[in-house]
Amino acid sequence: MKERLLNNFSLKLLSLLLAFFLWLLVVNVSNPMIEGSKEVQLEIENEDILEDAGLTYEIVGKSTVTVRYNVATLDAYRIQASDFRAYIDLEDLYDVTGAVPVNLEVVNNQSLISSPQVTPEVAHVETEELQRKRFDLTVTTVGEPEEGYALGDVTLDPEYLYISGPVSQVGQISSVGVEIDVSGVNTNMTGTTGLVFYDANGNRLTVSDRITYDVSQIGYQVEILRVRSLPLDFEVSGTVANGYVFAGVTSDVQSLTVAGLRTNLSNLSTITVDDPQLNIQGATQSRPVVIDLTEYVPDNVSIVGGITEATVTLEVEQLRTRVFHLSLEDVTRTGASEDYDYSFNPQTVDVTVQGLQDDLDAMSEEDLGAVLDLSGMTAGTRAGTLTFDVADGLEVLNSSPFEITVTDRRQGAAADDGATEEEDAEEAAAESAAAENASESTDHE
Repeated sequence: MKERLLNNFSLKLLSLLLAFFLWLLVVNVSNPMIEGSKEVQLEIENEDILEDAGLTYEIVGKSTVTVRYNVATLDAYRIQASDFRAYIDLEDLYDVTGAVPVNLEVVNNQSLISSPQVTPEVAHVETEELQRKRFDLTVTTVGEPEEGYALGDVTLDPEYLYISGPVSQVGQISSVGVEIDVSGVNTNMTGTTGLVFYDANGNRLTVSDRITYDVSQIGYQVEILRVRSLPLDFEVSGTVANGYVFAGVTSDVQSLTVAGLRTNLSNLSTITVDDPQLNIQGATQSRPVVIDLTEYVPDNVSIVGGITEATVTLEVEQLRTRVFHLSLEDVTRTGASEDYDYSFNPQTVDVTVQGLQDDLDAMSEEDLGAVLDLSGMTAGTRAGTLTFDVADGLEVLNSSPFEITVTDRRQGAAADDGATEEEDAEEAAAESAAAENASESTDHE
C-alpha cells in the first residue's frame, strides 16, 4: 500500500492541487501584508541655483533610488514605480560634503501603500565650475567626387557655436565640426548634419549629456567644380652671353589640374607663366628658379591636388665648334654646263660649325647641306663659294678657300683637229719628196 501511494503520479498531482487551493483560500480570507520594492528615477529640483552660481553638478553613483513599502498581497500587482516620486532639492545641498536629502512622495495608490521608505536617504552631488566656450566649426569630407570633378567651397550655417558644460569635460574637446560624404557626387550639395567632436589627436570624442550646445543640426552647402588639366607655358625673356645658347626650359611641373565653373574653364587652354625670374639676360650657365604658380592661375579657378610651386631650370649651354672635312667631289652642284669641265684646288675644304656639343656630335658631312653653284662660269680659274643648310641651333662659321678651274671642252677639240691636219700635210710633203728623189735616180742611170 505504501509503495502504491509513493509511485502513483495521479495522487501526487491531486495532493499538489489541494494544497494550492487551500493556500488560495487562506490568502483570500486573510489577505496578509507583504513587503514590495521599486526602483525609482531620482528627480532634481532647483538646478538653476547652481547654474546661477556658475556651477554644474553630477550625482555620485546611481541616479535611481530604491523605494520599499508594505502592501496587501492581493494589491501588490497594482503598484508601479510611477506611483512614487523621489527627488532632491539642490537648495538643500550641503557644500562641505555634497550631501542632499532624498524626498519621497506617494503620488498614486496612496490607500494601498503603507510605510514607504527610500534607500539611500541621502544623495551625494559633486559640483564643478561651468564653462561656456566658442568653437568654430570645421569641415571633414568623406570620399571623392566623381572623376572629372573636384570639391569647391563648403559653407556652413551656422559657422560657429557655443558649448557649455563642466570644465573638465569641455577641456577634452579640441574641435567641433561636421562630416560630409561627397563620394561620387557631380553636382552641388545641400543638407543638414549633426555635430562631431574631436580630441587633441583628431579622434572622435563621445560627450556626456552634461555637455550642452545651442544648436545640434548644421546646414551645409557644398560646391562641386569641373576639373581640367592645363599645360604650363613658361615665357623666357632676355639674351644669353656671347658664345652661349639658351637650350630651353625644364620643369618638374608640366601642367596644373584646376577646378572651376564650366564657363570659367571653357576659355582656358594654357596657363602662361611670365615670372620676372625667367630672365636669361647675359647668362653663362643653367639656373634653377622656384615659381609660385598660384600667382598665374585666374581668380575664378583654383588649383586641385596641392601643387602650388614649380622648380624651373633655365638651360644655358656654351657653344662649341667642330671642323668637318668636306670633299668637293661629293658636294651637290647646280648650274653646271656640259660644255665645260670643272676641277678644284684643293679637292677638300674644312668647314667650321658652331653649336651645342650633342648636336655637333650627331652631325656628319651630309648634314652640312653644302651646295656649289656653277651657274654662268666660263673658262678660267676663280675662287669657289659654298652655301650651307644646317639644322636650327647650328651655324657655319667659315670654310677654307678653294679655286675652281673651268675648261672649255670645244676649244680642246678644235686644237686636236688642227694638229691632225698639220700631220697629214707633213706626211704628204714627205711622200712627194721621196717620189722626186726616186725619179732623179732613175734619170741618172
